[in-house]
Amino acid sequence: MSGGHFDYKESYLGYIAEQLELDIENNEIEYDDSKPADTPYGYQHTAETVKFMKIMVDELYKLKEILREYDYAVSGDTSEEEFLNSARSLYGNTGAKPC
Repeated sequence: MSGGHFDYKESYLGYIAEQLELDIENNEIEYDDSKPADTPYGYQHTAETVKFMKIMVDELYKLKEILREYDYAVSGDTSEEEFLNSARSLYGNTGAKPC
């Protein structure tokens, strides 16, 4: 499948999600200037902030996936029905009726 409707920029959402995952993973590590410059460290976010970061990660991955499915559909690689099946699977049935 080729896609390309968004010039493959939807994949950047995955990069952002991965960076957030690293921020979550390293959250508790305090900065130490005696360590090498490439040593990861965190921001010491509160538990509530980390909770919302995890939600953002999930939503970014879902959005990336559904944009890819839409991309395939409008690029002629799949169909609108396949897009809708994927959307329903990810987001549930919104009650929208087909035209």
